[in-house]
Order: sequence, then C-alpha cells, then structure tokens
Amino acid sequence: MAVSSSNSQTIMVVEDEPAVLNLVANILQGEGYKVLCADSGEEALQIAGEHVGGIDLVLTDIVMPGMNGGEFVRRLLPLKPEIHVLYMSAYTKYAVVNHGVLESVSSFIWKPFSPAELLRKVREVLDGPGETG
Repeated sequence: MAVSSSNSQTIMVVEDEPAVLNLVANILQGEGYKVLCADSGEEALQIAGEHVGGIDLVLTDIVMPGMNGGEFVRRLLPLKPEIHVLYMSAYTKYAVVNHGVLESVSSFIWKPFSPAELLRKVREVLDGPGETG
C-alpha cells in the first residue's frame, strides 16, 4: 500500500510478545504512522503520560501479564478521552469475555491477521468515533 499523508498519525502498540510488537510496529511504520511501543499496560500508561503530542490510536492486546488491555484502556481514557482504541487477541472469545472487554468493544481484530487486515482495521477505527469510556 502507498503511504498517504493521512498516515502521519501516532499509534501506540501495547503487546507483551516482542515478535508481535515488532511486526505490528514495522507494518504501521511502513505505512507512515508514528509508532509508540510498550510491552505492558503499565509501561504504556507511563509513555502516554510523558508523550508530548497526541496519540490517535492505541492498539492493545487484551490478555497480558499484570494489567490486561481492558484495564489499561480504562486507566488511559481519563488521560486521553478522545483516543481511538483497537483491541487484539489470539485467545478464544470466551477468554476475552472473561477479561471484561469484548461485550463493550466494537473495535477488535483477531490474531493472527495479515498486514492488509491490520491496516484496514486501523484505518476503519481511526476514521470512526473515538472511545468514550
């Protein structure tokens, strides 16, 4: 895909698996997005609090050690109320529901996904309304 000027947006990727984090970051950077990476919810909150400038989208895994993706987003929204959120998971729907996220999430992508699927979903979420908590 060609890089478009609309891809100058900033995306935070929160993923505890280093290979997945690096792959997703590389795909997004290849499209011109600025990418902030964190390997935990705790680190992501710190980065979000210190980051000068906006964060347009957070792409977070749901099931992570320590703070899960749902809790991370609940703690992030008061700091960044207009942020767009895209959740991802390789776990079953049952496991995701048990983490208290799926029933309230309209923006979700199942792993594994192709680069094209990821970029399409990111664009779809960025072009839609942000989370409201």
